[in-house]
Amino acid sequence: MGNATMRVRARWNATGTAGRMWWGAASSLAVAAVLVLGATSLTDATGSDAVAASSHGTSTSQSGNSGSMAGMPGMSGGSGTAAGSATSPASTTASICGNVKGTTTMGNGMVMAPVPSGAPTAAEQAAANRLVAQTTAAVAKYASLSAATAAGYVPATNPSGYEVHYADWQIVRSGDVLDPNHPSSLVYANTVKGPVLLGAMYLGAGPCIPGPDVGGPLTQWHAHDNLCLSATTLQVVGKTDASGACASGVHNTNTYFMLHVWVAPSLAATHQFQPDLTAAELAPIIRTGQA
Repeated sequence: MGNATMRVRARWNATGTAGRMWWGAASSLAVAAVLVLGATSLTDATGSDAVAASSHGTSTSQSGNSGSMAGMPGMSGGSGTAAGSATSPASTTASICGNVKGTTTMGNGMVMAPVPSGAPTAAEQAAANRLVAQTTAAVAKYASLSAATAAGYVPATNPSGYEVHYADWQIVRSGDVLDPNHPSSLVYANTVKGPVLLGAMYLGAGPCIPGPDVGGPLTQWHAHDNLCLSATTLQVVGKTDASGACASGVHNTNTYFMLHVWVAPSLAATHQFQPDLTAAELAPIIRTGQA
């Protein structure tokens, strides 16, 4: 064993400084690739004439605008399950927001608010397109994360995660819904080239109040019933266990419903309004720094 160790050391020394730097960089890239591929996020403007009344059958009272943000996507820093899909077991019962009738709870804890059935009407499609266009134009000024933080956006999820939400709690508490100029939250990916803006996230007017279905079935609001929040920073610090308990923080049952509008070109083209991004969808952006 001693002779083998000496031979390895001799070969390592023989590679020289440049060689050792190359191997070190290669090892770091390999680890990063494994982390990216192994991660999944938890995580989906109209003019005033397009903002229709919500069809969710919710209570008209806002239950304590506490500022605790419901399950935002990517909340555990890219270490959760994938978005609700056809393969996720679903239930028509939810452990949160019993006032919202007709929700569907996915196997990953995502609670989907009801939407009108069938294909979107021409008016709904136009309203959805308008929301995307107005949001894209309005948040362009936040392409740099420093601009967002200077404007008052602070991390609502792990800032070291692959996908990070930054919330403006003043906007959240104001109950301002679907205002492209004042989105409740901005979503960034931590990439090899630094933070890249992925989109905006809108919240309902208060806890357990889905926003209006401006785009009909296209703009489905969602919440999460399994997130744990820090009692002091309102940042997501984990997920509940099988019994619904939090190892740290408190279970976020007084949750907000939310709607994502993706402005990154690769996402806007094929994943618009999708409530969560999977590891496979995030990996190319993280790897290249190009959205």
